[in-house]
Amino acid sequence: MRYTGQLVRWNDAKGFGFIHLKTDSKTDAKTQADTEVFIHVSALQNKQRRPLIGDVIEFNICSDNSGRPRAEFAQIDQHAALQASSQALPADSALATSANTEHSKAVKGVLIRIILMLVALAIASFATNSVMAASLTIQQAYEQQQSNQQVQASGVVTRILPDDNEGSRHQKFIVKLAHGQTILIAHNIDLAPRIPALNIGDTVTFFGEYEWNKRGGVVHWTHHDPAGRHIGGWLKHNGKTYQ
Repeated sequence: MRYTGQLVRWNDAKGFGFIHLKTDSKTDAKTQADTEVFIHVSALQNKQRRPLIGDVIEFNICSDNSGRPRAEFAQIDQHAALQASSQALPADSALATSANTEHSKAVKGVLIRIILMLVALAIASFATNSVMAASLTIQQAYEQQQSNQQVQASGVVTRILPDDNEGSRHQKFIVKLAHGQTILIAHNIDLAPRIPALNIGDTVTFFGEYEWNKRGGVVHWTHHDPAGRHIGGWLKHNGKTYQ
């Protein structure tokens, strides 16, 4: 015999819930008396989505090892599910109201997750565009042979050079920017801490002063100015700032 009921409880993490049977004159009185039938997600046939509280489900009934009713060969009634949130269960209006509330919460939860995903994508896109814009600014400075330009960008370390110990000591390495240009980073380690354990392939974000040369240019002043007369710069590596 085929039965119809509304899903009033559902644990999506464990994949099971309970269906409240609708009163039907064709249904025997013993079965229809406020019965909640257990349903496992494996009982659903031709499922196009996960079940939600409030869904109207058609199913057959079998008994488990303890003699309790259990749904099998179940199907979500897609047309009836659309109306479920505005219809009360005839047998128990309070139960129907609770089911509709849970259904609304589930829908709102899905919408919130979608909105959060869109926000995260927008932030990632903005960050990528910002890096590309900074790289293009450096590219323009290189093409126009400009120096003394304050720049900010990120690059991947392609070569690590020995420290320059003449005069003020500098940690030196070369990074490749998003548009392909390479730049020498000269980081004063007398005024700022060096980046420890720097490896080829690491990403370094920098803010400093660009000086042009034929090989792509140099960025220095990646540190604070103790005298406070120059804009302070910095390096960022693995979530830590060096300035």
